[in-house]
Amino acid sequence: MRSLRTDRRRVLARAALVAAGALCMTAAARGQDADNPAAASSAPVAAASARAPDPRATRIEAAVDKLRVDPLLSGRHKEHRLRWEDDEPQKKKPPATPNLGFLAWLASLATFINDTSRFLLWGLAIVLVALALVSARHLVQLRAFRRTKAAAAVSHVRDLDVRPESLPDDVGAAAWALWQSGQVPAALSLLYRGALSRMIHRFQVPITAAATEGECLALARGRLEPGALRYVTQVVRAWEANIYGGRGLSQAMGQALCTGFAQRLDASAPPASGSAA
Repeated sequence: MRSLRTDRRRVLARAALVAAGALCMTAAARGQDADNPAAASSAPVAAASARAPDPRATRIEAAVDKLRVDPLLSGRHKEHRLRWEDDEPQKKKPPATPNLGFLAWLASLATFINDTSRFLLWGLAIVLVALALVSARHLVQLRAFRRTKAAAAVSHVRDLDVRPESLPDDVGAAAWALWQSGQVPAALSLLYRGALSRMIHRFQVPITAAATEGECLALARGRLEPGALRYVTQVVRAWEANIYGGRGLSQAMGQALCTGFAQRLDASAPPASGSAA
């Protein structure tokens, strides 16, 4: 940029010098004409002969024309400058605005909930109805499975009928009546049948039709609570002692066995499903 300005100044100075020289030469010529009257009298003759071009004027006009076409003096010029990209003026960044994205998200969420609340309620109602139907279906299937399992259970263990409908409503009271009337084997048979029936149908003990007394006790472990298991063991031992061993039993033992049936096997709750066998 400085070199261009310097060149322009030099050209202007040169043009000024040329113009000043031309003016001086013109003034000198006029002075010579005024001092020489003879030359003035012969002016018509000289004018006639001066029609030939003056070399000095030609040079002056050529210099002026050259100055006119000089791009540095025409008033318009083009400049080509190279600059680094980093030198470009940086654009002013807009002032940072506070981050309102979270608030805008909350506002859009509230609007969405307000617009879709009716659909959400209907969807929730449909889900609840579907859950109720599925629960009812599972309940029906569970009951049907229990009925099928109970129907598939054994009805006799060896020659003893263990169906619930073959037993009296109050097994203990009926057995005690037999015991008091002197029918001890019948009372023990009724107690043993009732114990087997309760274990099979109430406590889901997997007793088979050919299971012995010892096998029945082994299968009952883990499925009966300790009190119920202890009572069943007493009934089985009394049954074996009287039926197989022919031993007599006391009235007090008979009363304890008969009155304990309802307390241990009817009032006792079955264990939760999935307990270890």
